[in-house]
Amino acid sequence: MGEPAGRRHHQQRGPWDGENAPRDGRLRLDLGSVQLPVPPGAKLVCEPDPSGPLRAVHVMVPEGRLTVSAFAAPRTGGLWTELVEELATQLHAEGATIRRDRGEWGRELVARNGEVVARVVAVEGPRWLLRGVGTGPAQHALALHEMLREMVRGTVVVRSPDPLPVRSLLPLVVPDDVPEPFRDTLYQSLPTRPRQITSHDGPVIPMMLPQRANSGTSPGRS
Repeated sequence: MGEPAGRRHHQQRGPWDGENAPRDGRLRLDLGSVQLPVPPGAKLVCEPDPSGPLRAVHVMVPEGRLTVSAFAAPRTGGLWTELVEELATQLHAEGATIRRDRGEWGRELVARNGEVVARVVAVEGPRWLLRGVGTGPAQHALALHEMLREMVRGTVVVRSPDPLPVRSLLPLVVPDDVPEPFRDTLYQSLPTRPRQITSHDGPVIPMMLPQRANSGTSPGRS
């Protein structure tokens, strides 16, 4: 595997591991595996997985949609080097135009479908990978993607000590004490039963990281 994406950088500027979370007084929404700094005026929308658990919590802003998710990663790092190319191949096959960029954490992916643009960034920490996706109209892309980076920088990842399959989504939990500005839209989108998401805005960024197609055994654990 290659160099862990942004590891040395994030240790100084964020995102942060739960054991080294900054005492900066910043308001963060605690979703279990991630603690998100939500922009003022944003709305929160849950995306359930068909099997029942939450797949994602989307942050909706006037410029588009922001999604930050954490996944189990190997201790050695280097997972994003593999995944960025897998995502590029998958999105290209679905009709998106792909561009590869470099940002403050290393490799980034930009997918465009018509007038909708999505940027994917990732940072690797100790046994976790944090992925951020900003999706919205091309005319707001610069502002939205800067908001994405700011949210990723301020995120705290809480990785349990339990062994988990590499690439699996770290569990998301909606707390009982959600701040009032976010409460209505978040609770309204919580499923009462498992349901399939049937519509997406713009390029579809797969939420679950794909397993290796040629793997005949169960994925490794971290």
